[in-house]
Amino acid sequence: MNENELMKLLKSEPEKGQRAFYDKYFNYVYTIVFSYLKNYGSIEDIDECVGDVFAQCFLFFDRQETIEGNIKAFTASIARRKAVDAYRRLVRHSGNISIEECDEELRSNDDIEETTEMSEIRQILYRKVKELGEPESTIIIQKYYYGRSSREISEIVAMSADVVRARCSRAMKKLRDMLVKAGVSR
Repeated sequence: MNENELMKLLKSEPEKGQRAFYDKYFNYVYTIVFSYLKNYGSIEDIDECVGDVFAQCFLFFDRQETIEGNIKAFTASIARRKAVDAYRRLVRHSGNISIEECDEELRSNDDIEETTEMSEIRQILYRKVKELGEPESTIIIQKYYYGRSSREISEIVAMSADVVRARCSRAMKKLRDMLVKAGVSR
């Protein structure tokens, strides 16, 4: 389900829309919250913060407000804010860390949002390649994942190298269309 479909569902059938939103973004939100609270919060603290993120999102959706930009960025923003608030609360009550350490701990060179998004894109890509069916999925995987030549692939799929190149070209065009329909436009 792409973001436009999700927004329509949230407006037309809020309960189903919220469930779809939760299913789609749970892992994403959990990853963001976990990255902030992993060293100072318990699993319960992380779960509570994740719940708070979804509660705030659902309250926003219940007010029928529109989101400027995309839902994923909106969700990430709320997740980061809630995680930072929870982090500060946990650190304040633990008394074990200075403000400088707290500030340094919150800074990270890892771009969790980008890493998670790339992981999601890879999963979508893999599913779409598998949807191509055989032998196209094998040809695409062998060529682009393993870096094999058309001649090497032709031995694997028992076809001539020319047929492998032609099928690969057609499969790539079909795959591009499938990815655009799935909302992946990189």
